[in-house]
Amino acid sequence: MIPKEEIIEFFEQMKSNGTDTNTKMLYGYFFTNNEPKKLEKVSQELKKQGFEYVDIYPDETNQYWLHMERIEIHNSESLYSLNKKLYAIADKFSIKSYDGFDVGNADKTKGIERDTYVVPEKFKTNDFEKDGVQFLIIANLAFDQFPHKLEYSIFIEITSEYDIVNTSKMPNETDYAELDELELFIENNLNHNGIKSYYIGRTTCSGERKIYFVTNDKDGANGLMNFVKENGNKRKFEYKLTEDPKWSLYEEIKVKLNKK
Repeated sequence: MIPKEEIIEFFEQMKSNGTDTNTKMLYGYFFTNNEPKKLEKVSQELKKQGFEYVDIYPDETNQYWLHMERIEIHNSESLYSLNKKLYAIADKFSIKSYDGFDVGNADKTKGIERDTYVVPEKFKTNDFEKDGVQFLIIANLAFDQFPHKLEYSIFIEITSEYDIVNTSKMPNETDYAELDELELFIENNLNHNGIKSYYIGRTTCSGERKIYFVTNDKDGANGLMNFVKENGNKRKFEYKLTEDPKWSLYEEIKVKLNKK
């Protein structure tokens, strides 16, 4: 049986790719058997439950496949529950297996629609030596496929210093926690104040944590960052906004992510 965790991951992946899973979509369901007669009986059973017959066909190993489909709305719970029923039907008719599902646009002439402004999480980290000291970096590489770079071309660079207390020149445990809190604090403020932005990543080295966001609202971001800097209750920081339509800063971050 397909594990529930796998179905949850399936829906999370669709959502992270900008697919609205709360709309009607075309779900396909597949059954296998060594001969087609029992699959025909399964198709008749499923037709009574509102499924539509698509095809019974052999593959290159002469195993037969039944493809049924239905336009419906699912979440991980409902699809997991339906899968259990489909496994039970496979057992009832003593066929080889229920083999799983796929999903497509309810309009078969179109691909699955997605919100191209939704950026999935594809984080990568790297740890290398720079000028003899440790350099840490983490960033989201999903922006390689982001189609709105010209619109979102204002980079926000936040710098917060920390005390160097060891040879690695990395923050101590307290500083790490406060720096992470600062990052979350700024991200929450951008979101709550309606400043459209994306988190790019951060670097940590030699007494400095640099945090990067990108936005399409230069004036709004500048006003908010200045207010937060002067009135916030987190660590002190400096910031600057850079117009970068070529996303050269992001490309520099990618170079550091691949540095040996």
